[in-house]
Amino acid sequence: MSMVKLANYAIEYKDDGVYLTVFPSEDGLTKEDEIGILDVLKRKNIIEIDTNAVYNAMYINPGVKIKIAPGQTEKLLDQEIQIRVVNGGMEARAKLLPDHGGKKLSLKQVIDILNREGIVFGIDHKAIEKMLKEENYYKEIAVAYGQEAQKGQDAKITYHIDLNPEAKPKLLEDGSVDYRHLDLIQNVTKGQVLASLTPATEGTPGKTVLGKTIEPRPGRRLSLPRGKNVVISEDGLALIAAIDGKAEMINGKINVYAIYEVLGDVDNSTGNIDFIGNVIINGNVLTGFKVKAGGYIEVRGVVEGAKLVAQGDVVLKKGIQGMGKGIIETQGNVIARFIENSTVTAKGNITTETILHSAINCGGKVEVGGRKGLIAGGSICAGGSISAITIGSPMATVTELKVGTSPILREEHSKLLAELENILEELRKADQIISLLNKMESKVELSTDKNNMRLKAIKTKLKYSKRLPEIKTRIAELEEVFKDAANGRVNVKDRIFSGVKIEIGSSALYIRDEERHVTFMRERGEIVRTAFLG
Repeated sequence: MSMVKLANYAIEYKDDGVYLTVFPSEDGLTKEDEIGILDVLKRKNIIEIDTNAVYNAMYINPGVKIKIAPGQTEKLLDQEIQIRVVNGGMEARAKLLPDHGGKKLSLKQVIDILNREGIVFGIDHKAIEKMLKEENYYKEIAVAYGQEAQKGQDAKITYHIDLNPEAKPKLLEDGSVDYRHLDLIQNVTKGQVLASLTPATEGTPGKTVLGKTIEPRPGRRLSLPRGKNVVISEDGLALIAAIDGKAEMINGKINVYAIYEVLGDVDNSTGNIDFIGNVIINGNVLTGFKVKAGGYIEVRGVVEGAKLVAQGDVVLKKGIQGMGKGIIETQGNVIARFIENSTVTAKGNITTETILHSAINCGGKVEVGGRKGLIAGGSICAGGSISAITIGSPMATVTELKVGTSPILREEHSKLLAELENILEELRKADQIISLLNKMESKVELSTDKNNMRLKAIKTKLKYSKRLPEIKTRIAELEEVFKDAANGRVNVKDRIFSGVKIEIGSSALYIRDEERHVTFMRERGEIVRTAFLG
């Protein structure tokens, strides 16, 4: 005879039969108890079992030993484990079945069982150990977990410029607002990085408990928004300006334009303009505003008391009515229909139909032609010649003409001489340092600081040695220009009136009476007249 007694039931084998005793809790027999009892009876392969007797033992006469089958040899049961894979292979669950006179399962045995079932990944040893230790029978627990695939990171574009500039009026110290400084133009230079791409990643593969690889979903890919006049770096990760100009986002693409065009006037709606390239203004430039361009400026309307600054030419389709406030400064030429009450400084030539009461400084020639060809009032300085149809007025308007010596070139010459002196001094110091440290090195090893000092001196010498011949050449060119200053001329196609003063080089001449068709030039230290040379 043998008997196995568990927490809530006992099965006893006698010669005359198999007996079942059920010990329910105070709350009665639970569903889990019923499942456990019936499972054990099934696993023990008890033959000719009386189901009514089993029911009687469980529900009618709990605590009473009830015969449920004839006498027979007991089948001993080892602990068993039932396995199932759920959640699409992402979890394995196990149910521990009790032993009846048999052996307990070990951790290794459970893992071997899992492996035989194909479960090879994500096995939770601690969960299995706890299940075996606590003998949590018939309770399904997770014993292995798959690893979800990790979606790749989406690509990201980082913009290094402001592509949606908003008008930002400048707040002045007195609390007022300057609506001329709006900073609406995004200037960029050739080679400047406009945007950079952080590529999408492929993600991290996952794995089921059965060891099957789960392919990840890659991150969303993006392309750099390449438009006009931009290039993509060799590694494909940077968008770079191919030219100097204005960066602008149009239809989702970054473009760089060498020309900045204002469709209307330069006023409070545009603010001042400061552009690295060329500027075209279809309207007027109102008083108080400033237009600055790294290239040329073209104005199709009228320039009022505004300031234009350009590295290239300034072209005014109509002209400038400066009202004493208008200023033009350019490294190139000025072409305008008229120039009135303004200050104009140009390194190149100035071509117009009228100059009235203005201060003109020109490195090249001043040519006033067209229908009027009039110069009246103000002062005109030109490195070359001054040519006009009419100079002065019958009212003897004071007008000063200076030719042959350009104040612009004189200023450049002075700056170059100062720079030359500085370079020669820097080269002398560098040579002195290099010579001294070379002598020291022949006796003792130089310290790191002294080596760095010598290296710095060598770099200084290389830098200034490259600049030196450039300066000397330009100084020589300017001095040749100054030697030819006496060749400057004033050409009057029609009339020149009294009130006009002419200076050629160091010589001066006041016009006392009206003269016609005449050219003024310098000979033997004096200004002489000759027939109009054109």
